[in-house]
Amino acid sequence: MGGQTPNNIALPLHRLNVRILGTSPEMIDSAENRYKFSRMLDRINVDQPAWKELTSIDDALDFCEKVKYPVLVRPSYVLSGAAMNTVYSKDDLESYLNQAVAVSRDHPVVITKYIENAKEIEMDAVAKDGVMTGHFISEHVENAGVHSGDATLICPPQDLEPETIARIEEATRKIGNALNVTGPFNIQFIAKDNEIKVIECNVRASRSFPFVSKVMGVDLIEMATNVIMGKPVTPYPPVNLPPDYVGVKAPQFSFSRLSGADPVLGVEMASTGEVASFGRDRYEAYIKATISTGFKLPEKNILLSIGSFKDKMEMLPSVRKLHQMGYKLFATSGTADFLEEHGIKVKYLEVLGSEEKDQKSEYSLSQHLASNMIDLYINLPSNNRFRRPANYMSKGYRTRRMAVDYQTPLITNVKVAKILIEALARHYDLNIRNIDFQTSHRTVVLPGLINVAAFVPGITEKGSPDFSLVTKASIAAGFSMIRVMPVGIEGAVTDARSLKIAQYNAAHGGAYCDFNFSVAATDSNSEQIIPVKGEVGSLFIPFNHLSSGNINKVATVTAHFSTWPSYKPIVTDAKTTDLASILLLASLHDRKVHVVNVTSKDDISLIALSKEKGLKVTCDVSIYSLFLSQADYPDCPALPTLADQKALWDHLPIIDVFSIGSLPYQIAGDNAVPTVGITDALPLLLTAVSEGKMTMEDVTKRLHDNPKAIFELHDQSSTSVEIDIDRPYVLQVGDVWSPFVGRTLRGSVSRVMFQGHTACLDGEVLLDGPRGSDMSSHLIHPLATVAGSTSPVIQPQVESPMDRRTSVLDNRRVSVSARSRPIVRARPMEELLPAPATATSPILPNVAPLYQPQPQSTISPSLLSLLASSPFKNRHVLSVNQYTRQDLHILFTVAQEMRLGVQRQGILPILQSRVLCTMFYEPSTRTSASFDAAMQRLGGRTIAINTDHSSTQKGESLPDSIRTLGCYGDAVVLRHPDNESAATAAKFSPVPIINGGNGSREHPTQAFLDLFTIREELGTVTGLTVTFTGDLKYGRTVHSLVKLLQYYEVRINLVSPRALALPAEVRDQIVSSGQLAIEADTLTPDIVAKSDVLYCTRVQKERFPSLEEYERLKDSMIVDNAVLKYAKSSMIVMHPLPRNREISEEVDFDQRAAYFRQMRYGLYTRMALLALVLAH
Repeated sequence: MGGQTPNNIALPLHRLNVRILGTSPEMIDSAENRYKFSRMLDRINVDQPAWKELTSIDDALDFCEKVKYPVLVRPSYVLSGAAMNTVYSKDDLESYLNQAVAVSRDHPVVITKYIENAKEIEMDAVAKDGVMTGHFISEHVENAGVHSGDATLICPPQDLEPETIARIEEATRKIGNALNVTGPFNIQFIAKDNEIKVIECNVRASRSFPFVSKVMGVDLIEMATNVIMGKPVTPYPPVNLPPDYVGVKAPQFSFSRLSGADPVLGVEMASTGEVASFGRDRYEAYIKATISTGFKLPEKNILLSIGSFKDKMEMLPSVRKLHQMGYKLFATSGTADFLEEHGIKVKYLEVLGSEEKDQKSEYSLSQHLASNMIDLYINLPSNNRFRRPANYMSKGYRTRRMAVDYQTPLITNVKVAKILIEALARHYDLNIRNIDFQTSHRTVVLPGLINVAAFVPGITEKGSPDFSLVTKASIAAGFSMIRVMPVGIEGAVTDARSLKIAQYNAAHGGAYCDFNFSVAATDSNSEQIIPVKGEVGSLFIPFNHLSSGNINKVATVTAHFSTWPSYKPIVTDAKTTDLASILLLASLHDRKVHVVNVTSKDDISLIALSKEKGLKVTCDVSIYSLFLSQADYPDCPALPTLADQKALWDHLPIIDVFSIGSLPYQIAGDNAVPTVGITDALPLLLTAVSEGKMTMEDVTKRLHDNPKAIFELHDQSSTSVEIDIDRPYVLQVGDVWSPFVGRTLRGSVSRVMFQGHTACLDGEVLLDGPRGSDMSSHLIHPLATVAGSTSPVIQPQVESPMDRRTSVLDNRRVSVSARSRPIVRARPMEELLPAPATATSPILPNVAPLYQPQPQSTISPSLLSLLASSPFKNRHVLSVNQYTRQDLHILFTVAQEMRLGVQRQGILPILQSRVLCTMFYEPSTRTSASFDAAMQRLGGRTIAINTDHSSTQKGESLPDSIRTLGCYGDAVVLRHPDNESAATAAKFSPVPIINGGNGSREHPTQAFLDLFTIREELGTVTGLTVTFTGDLKYGRTVHSLVKLLQYYEVRINLVSPRALALPAEVRDQIVSSGQLAIEADTLTPDIVAKSDVLYCTRVQKERFPSLEEYERLKDSMIVDNAVLKYAKSSMIVMHPLPRNREISEEVDFDQRAAYFRQMRYGLYTRMALLALVLAH
């Protein structure tokens, strides 16, 4: 997860037997090694830019003429953008190679075709056993050629064709499968004209992983970690994005701290940080991200210096926009002439000499920069040449450095300049919106909440600030609408005079949220309320309130049912028998009644029964009643008992509304203030949600949907509440008393939008002044009646809004104004919905699913194709002289497939119906066991003949033995001490003979695996120096390998005692091919230092004519740590084994010791050989 360093150490750790989780280190190396990766891309038919490693200027020039300029040039040892240069002509290339890099066999360069005007694309993906489980695509603003660390990144992509996206996804699937990735990986593509090419693949989390994870709302790092740990994951979890939503990552530079550095973007990374921002489109997101890096937007003066004609033409429309926006434009000579020709007025500036009078000229570019007269400098240099000598400074470089040194905002890329100008032209207000941030906890967006029972103690006291305080606390708590109870501490709104006082307090004290007044019934005011019925929202019949105006007898309010308009609700706090009487009156008069502050089991049961019988009754419960009881406050009879409280929870579906009411004020006693209980309300409910006692749907329904329907309240446009849920906090002592201080709550109001303005942010009210309105007279329809059930009908939903997610980008989060249900984003991975059986691409709904679990016994189509056209089929394998380089390429390609297949499946059922016979006349462990294992790994069977117990002991000839085995098996592996044994066996065998070693002449299959080992360990064979030591005279493995090396540009060193020198005919081949570099009888430090491969051989006692000669020569070549201290860190030590004393055991712990890994490579090579010879 931590950049390139873990990838660099993975293979060495693996070779020290450290267990590496996730993608295997060998596969990481296959992606890191340019040769292996290139061969893999060719094998799976994924395109890549043409490239080559070259060791001479002439070869480099020839290659560049072939692929055409421009090209990227870098030293061979460099893998990333470091020391890389873009070269546009033959002269540039020659200058660069002569000045910057000394090209030679020891110092090769890598030249890659550079594709101009191509778009660079990032793919961040996670796979399990090579099968993708999630991916996201992002695009660069800059054209390809800018290091991905310096690039401006856009996600989701905005400019890619569906066909391009489909091709990128298919190539990613192929690469992930070929590398058998388990965990994260990142691929960089370039695209042009819907053609894609792979630049590189990093089998690790890239710097864009956290960016795309946060933008798309799916934690790829968490997914990758679970995959690596073997834990279950949901492939392709649905994404849930808001409409009009884009993320942009902008780089941050520190050129001002790097004296002399040229602030031009290129293939070498220069940025020191990055900032991501979100917006409604790419331009808004870009300008936010750019401002966040410290970039200052221009106010008036902009300086332009555009190098190439192509860039001038591309920038022309954008410059015209700047002119139309009223910016004052300055330009250097060529740019000024061009713009004037196209009708754009600019002021000409020039880089003048160093004389003081010149610098003070009104036309001096330097003077304008030094005087901070330029707000933005757009400098687009011509095609970057190779690095010039340090003493050369162009005018463009000097002005760019001046801009940096004088802290003038500078842009040096044409695509960045265009997107910035377009962003400026759109005049974004840059106000913070709910899309501008992501959180690790869930954020729910609710509609404005409604408190149907807001208690204002001084409602009838003229000049009382209580009303303003309550509305301000309400908006901060998420309540954008309150229904004010008509009863206070000392009085109640019972007639026109008291209503005028309440209205006066609202008008002069100020209302921070919308509100709705009610009028209270008394024993004698049934006639007095008629004049105010149009100015209040409901009639309140108090039986149990704090003021002295409570009703004593139900009979006294009978008249109110007759006089109060039928289209306006009646509200009461009646309990027990009073409640039963009120419900009877309501039934007789066919009226709607709402019961506030239900606290007892009997009352909630009565209401439930009334609803069941069809009465038009609704009810609310004070939120405090659900969380406090008389057990907590024995002196407060207004609270429910524990039994009553349990009944309220049990009847939660019956409760229509949650309210606040006067209960908190009563509990507070001496600590009571008008705002008590308001701030606690929502956190208490959200805590209950987190504990599973209710859902967000319950909260929304009872604090918005139902109150709005019951009291026929108005719609509040552009009003919403953003709530952070799940995040626990301990409630601290504040300005307002709370009974829940010290308790852990979850959920808080982070933002309240009211009438399109941010009314409250993190508890602080931001409104310049009160904005609330008196909505008491609002009516939906004067004669409207509630159809059906008296309780608002809330349609059940199939899924909870808390879990609502969609699978494609177009079905994004619903806006608050369009829907009143809660909207959720930034959900943790474990809470995502299960994916459908076949998950679709998160980018395109019509793209075939990338997650397609494969049967474990599947054989790749590419392998089947290679086997079908095998040049080895049913042929003897006797000598390396039979094979061409193309044959070796096929063999090694199949061996790679075998390696991947064994790692995934263990056994590949390719030779299930085949039998292999092995016959060894000489001792063997590795060759015999590896052929046996290879055949069984391929699903076949083996028959091993022990010659000590065979008819050979009775005098049976080799031809007869071969004929016999040909009757039983489909191929025979033979090892024999006679040099002519393999040829003899081939004459008489009805089945293919595979030479497992014929005397001291050849060992072709060992040579195959040795070459495969070099190829896999070092990436390529070409350009290496191979040193052979030990017994070169009798070493048949050396004889075979030397012949195969004739196909490659290698240098060969021969180090052995004269008595064990390489046979003359083999040496002559090396001399004639020009490969022989050094011959010596001592392994010197210089030879070791120059070697890429040190191939050691055993002095074979069984080959010597006399024991004395063997004893004299057996320890002549010993490799130990003292020898290896002169070797390259990348050098490998090989040995066909078994070994005696020629390699010290202390070398075994050096990661350069490849001889044990050779055996594993031998298994894959021999599996490939058997499959190519025997496959149907």
